[in-house]
Amino acid sequence: MIRHHSKTVVVALVAAATLAALACSERPPLAPDGSTADVRLGIQAAPGSYVISFLKETSTGLAAAADTEAVGTYLVLKSEVRDYAGNLAQIGSVTYKYCWAGGTYAPSASCNSGSGIWKRLMSMNVDSIGSLAGFGYCSTPRTIGFRFTYQGRNSGIANGVSASRDFTWAASI
Repeated sequence: MIRHHSKTVVVALVAAATLAALACSERPPLAPDGSTADVRLGIQAAPGSYVISFLKETSTGLAAAADTEAVGTYLVLKSEVRDYAGNLAQIGSVTYKYCWAGGTYAPSASCNSGSGIWKRLMSMNVDSIGSLAGFGYCSTPRTIGFRFTYQGRNSGIANGVSASRDFTWAASI
């Protein structure tokens, strides 16, 4: 009986010593250390593709537009955000921007070089076919640069910016 009692005492002492050692360690086991690695979500947003394109209003509806169209052509901007597998974004928002320099609309080179600024045109939630935004038309020849920014809002697609693209209204085509 004494042996049984001494085994119980030995087990209890080993357990107590182990707990004491853990309690004195710099951080308890299974507890976060406060680093960002412990707070990260299991899924990180992956880069996507961000493409701006142009549509024009026609008598039969919207149609693809070239980068240069006649003065008076009504321009519609289209954004497409896709994930790594090519699927269109279903969640998030886009903000369309145009280039502004020297008090007037300008080609994207002005904003890309830093001599102009990207001004907000409008923001909207993404659409399953690509988001559309009517810009309007110009009554005089000019070239305007456009781009959009994407905010993923936990879509799995990283926030991003499309490449800039110029649209030109020409006197005659």
